Amino acid sequence: MGRPSLILAALAADAAPGRTFRSYRRVETNPDLDQLQLWDQEDHSYQLLIPATGAGEAELAGELQAIDVISDFVQDLEIDSPEILGQTKDPDGTTAVLLTLIGGQTPDLARFTPGEFSKSFAQAVASIHKLNPDIIREAGLPEYDADSVLKSKVAEIDRIAQTGRVPAQLLSRWEAATEDLGLFRFHPTVVHGGLNQDTVMVTGQKITGIASWSTLQISDPAEDLRWLTGGALRTTLEDTLIHYRALRENADENIGQRAQLYSELELGSWLAHCVEIQDEKAIAQAEDMISELRDQLESGNLRSLRAASFAGINTVATAHQKPAASMEAAETAEISQVAEAEDTKADEELF
Repeated sequence: MGRPSLILAALAADAAPGRTFRSYRRVETNPDLDQLQLWDQEDHSYQLLIPATGAGEAELAGELQAIDVISDFVQDLEIDSPEILGQTKDPDGTTAVLLTLIGGQTPDLARFTPGEFSKSFAQAVASIHKLNPDIIREAGLPEYDADSVLKSKVAEIDRIAQTGRVPAQLLSRWEAATEDLGLFRFHPTVVHGGLNQDTVMVTGQKITGIASWSTLQISDPAEDLRWLTGGALRTTLEDTLIHYRALRENADENIGQRAQLYSELELGSWLAHCVEIQDEKAIAQAEDMISELRDQLESGNLRSLRAASFAGINTVATAHQKPAASMEAAETAEISQVAEAEDTKADEELF
């Protein structure tokens, strides 16, 4: 059960002397952290975090480090992010941190159609990916190149296969994707690394804030499109990718395929986790999702994971050597080619 809510509320008051809270609500979404949401007299919202496990201590340390790193770049991101208001310690000496709580609602991807949401999502993600990677390196946060990402995906597939519960068709599809080296030719960027329904906040159709930055790193930009790929309407995803490419002229042409792969692997990894903890109910639910994914594959409704033309990949790889006008022309041509291909396959493929 963790620490009592009254204890957490007292820690919040101690972390922000002089601030009065009128109400609070316990949050049970992370077993590694005790969390309490609080509201003051002006209805401003806050969140107290204190580790409940050793893993929680590492997660909170990463969150504080990431917030400190991005605090100087919030205006560039044009979205809200948490601010640290104060810290204190419980009787055992464990650090508790009080943060601002981002306003808005958690999004239901299935309800968003092309338009304001897809444009807003593309802007938020592109603004993160355009940050200078040196700020991550200087802070000592994780960095993964394309080869490291590929090796991690191969290991992830091996772990999934060991469950013996994933259809051979899906395993073959994923293994073929990791053997297609052209698919993993990309320039690592700054990524949030954990975008999902719990970290993205919306007001209406617009993304207003992103929380939980403990996964901030340099890695594959496709990681930040994984959640959208797995849950959004196909047309909404297409619209988002168009806006994203317009904002990131050096985005590689296979980012959508990798995001599709990562969204599928996420289901397999969830099944593997459920098997490891021997949660039979969760295993059954995960197997149902895997079965649905297999049915989509058999009916031809999953996007191809095959890399785009090798010539196109070479163009991306050498884009930094081209004049700006040539880069713009190449990107425009690439977007047109992708759009034509998607129109041709619109009735055959689903993202």
